[in-house]
Amino acid sequence: MPYSRARPSMWREQFDYFWDGRRRLAIGWFEGAERAAAAAARPELTVVSARDERFTNAPALVDVIDAARWRARIIVLDLPPEHRFVRLTAADGAEVALALVAERDLPQGGDWRLLLTMLPDAGGADPVAFRLAAFPSRGDIERLSREQTAAAGARLVWAIGQRRVVERADGAVVIRLALTRRVFPAYQSRLVLEAAPFDSSAASDAREAPFAIMEHWLRESGAPRVILRLRIPDSIEESATLLGRCSVALAMNQRRRLKGWTLDQRAAGEPAVDPLTFEDIRQATGDPNEYPDAAETADPVVVGNLLALLIDPEEAEVDGIALRRSREKSAPGMGETVEIEFYGAALGDDVGLVCPAAGPGDLGVAPVDPGGPPFARLFRIEGDGLVARRATDDEGLLDELMRRAADSARAATGAAARAVAERAAGLRGRRDKLVASLNGALSRAEIGARFEPPGLWDALEPLTQASFAALVIGAPPPARERLQDLGGYNAFCADPPLAAAVTQGGEFAQSARLPGESAAARGAPSLLARYLDACGARGMAPAGIDASQEARLMRALLKEPEMEALRAARVALAIDDGVRREAAKTARVIADAPAVERARTHFAETGARDAAHMLDAYLEMRRAGGWTPPHEAPTLAALVSRASVELDAARLDAENLGRRPPVEDRQKGLMATVRGFFGR
Repeated sequence: MPYSRARPSMWREQFDYFWDGRRRLAIGWFEGAERAAAAAARPELTVVSARDERFTNAPALVDVIDAARWRARIIVLDLPPEHRFVRLTAADGAEVALALVAERDLPQGGDWRLLLTMLPDAGGADPVAFRLAAFPSRGDIERLSREQTAAAGARLVWAIGQRRVVERADGAVVIRLALTRRVFPAYQSRLVLEAAPFDSSAASDAREAPFAIMEHWLRESGAPRVILRLRIPDSIEESATLLGRCSVALAMNQRRRLKGWTLDQRAAGEPAVDPLTFEDIRQATGDPNEYPDAAETADPVVVGNLLALLIDPEEAEVDGIALRRSREKSAPGMGETVEIEFYGAALGDDVGLVCPAAGPGDLGVAPVDPGGPPFARLFRIEGDGLVARRATDDEGLLDELMRRAADSARAATGAAARAVAERAAGLRGRRDKLVASLNGALSRAEIGARFEPPGLWDALEPLTQASFAALVIGAPPPARERLQDLGGYNAFCADPPLAAAVTQGGEFAQSARLPGESAAARGAPSLLARYLDACGARGMAPAGIDASQEARLMRALLKEPEMEALRAARVALAIDDGVRREAAKTARVIADAPAVERARTHFAETGARDAAHMLDAYLEMRRAGGWTPPHEAPTLAALVSRASVELDAARLDAENLGRRPPVEDRQKGLMATVRGFFGR
């Protein structure tokens, strides 16, 4: 095991970790899992990341977390690029290591952690509620997740899931995490079509053929079934807008060509044929209820609105096409797979989806997309199966499909479609309510910051919002105003650890300026470097220190009140606590640049060349924007104090000298008195 050993500590078993697959990591504890009381799980943590599991390749300080930060119960971090190993170390030396990996690289076993974000209970103190469910990853996690989201009811706003494996050996704890997947609502993604293999077994028929020519067809168990599988990754409600603009299409090319040939034949005065109709077949069989597996219409192109077929197949019946939804009811937001059977299709026909309003990526084909216009995905029925083809304007077919699909979308305004639209608005409304709840908490705390109406959310967006709200609500008024001036929630999202540090930084962070770009975009140096840069103190920390030393300095900057004096005096930070504190005590003396200049001039005039040279070098370093070594600060302060004493003494001597009468005048006065005494 490459990770260092650590003493057992309860907090390692209390936290959950969610990784978005890129740079963001959320740490917190949530209701629903067995864990210690919240007060027992608030350790001061140092968070370090690296590119390798031994933490030797580019280790970087990610965050320092004190007990006050845990008021939010959620800590949001951003990792440097390509850093997939994270180590959390408590003050007592206990550690836990996180390895962020692809799900396929996880060992067998482990568990699935499902986190539900919910609207608060009526009268609840928190603006948002979180609930965690955990179950073994070997089980049917999709079904179990659906059960949990369905049980949450209308309060459910968001749900994410993540698989993890915990390894323990010799006191060390390693948690291997896969990326977090959004479970509810499912990611807004394209509708994906996949051709089902030809299957004729289910189409066998024991009836007697009405025509001798059909005997061979029945003996061969019927024509193959033409089926497309449509994957809808979102719920029907979430996808209602796109589904309502899509249409299922069947282009019966044999009929199209026969119709064209017949017209040409008749125009030329040549013999033509009339195809059999359903009425002909019913007359031949003597059964008025005969419905062969074919399209009854004489029109060679059939188009039906997809949303209408999904939600009300009986009312929106389309000739030659049937949709079958899964019998297992999906929880809202889980998506589903639908089978589209083109029972009226024959060899050479085209089947698929068309959507006049589709953009790039809205429609797709698995496993290989043929490309072409984004608004159509078609398959050609060939002898050995369905073949995806690149849609082209073949004899006006594509234009006709698009026109009919637009007409079909306008016609799909039934009660069922309206009901789906209302449910879709209800799902979006839950996010609106969550944002309103968070804004209400900010308003009650008399905080001007507000969250914008929800748009596209990342997987960890609700956790990030809750963390920010708790941070600003718990901060003192000056820190709130400072964070708001720096950009509020947008600044927090760009660099959560830096924004939290600026909020906690006191006087040192009063003049902080946060960059608009994210930590990842700036190359993500350590938190210490970013914090000093934001506070106008770049280079204040010594070069070449490791992540643990950076953490010590970061804590000193956040907790020790004299750090502002060091910056004002341009005195560098010292790793050693005693040296740093001694330098901080004396820094206020040399922070006064005019006083230092007077001391330098004094020593130069009195011939104290060494003292004058030392003060001159300090002033030159300061003017150049450099930093004086901390061990020199007490000596510099002593020189300034000494010069001040000597200048004060000289001034007093001068003042006393000014109050004495001149010596010659005193002598003249004495002789005059003597002469007057003797009468001269």
